[in-house]
Amino acid sequence: MADPNGNSARADGMLLTILEMVHDGLKSTLGDDKAYELAADVVNKVRHCFGGELVYVCKGRTLDSIITSNKIWNEFTGNNHHELAKKYGFSTQWVYEVVRTMGKLKRAESQGDLFDGLEDDSNKD
Repeated sequence: MADPNGNSARADGMLLTILEMVHDGLKSTLGDDKAYELAADVVNKVRHCFGGELVYVCKGRTLDSIITSNKIWNEFTGNNHHELAKKYGFSTQWVYEVVRTMGKLKRAESQGDLFDGLEDDSNKD
């Protein structure tokens, strides 16, 4: 049965757009044929995973922020706060905050939790 609102055509158009985006992003690296093959594989996986569902695609502002924070952390040399602020279009204070936050996260990652894995002995007789 055809969808009177044209949603089927719109959904097919979205899959085609994903195919084109993946293909265009990979063809310079993999070559045209391999890029198309991988793009078709990605679209098939998206189709089989989400087919028939209503899917909302967020704008990814949080993801963008995480990616930018990681870039700043990776480029941070210890004294280039101002340079990074200019490069990414943020205030120097914001870069200080990113470096402080990322530093805490990286330390926690590498040190782990001292009490992780210990059982709660307070309830034992």
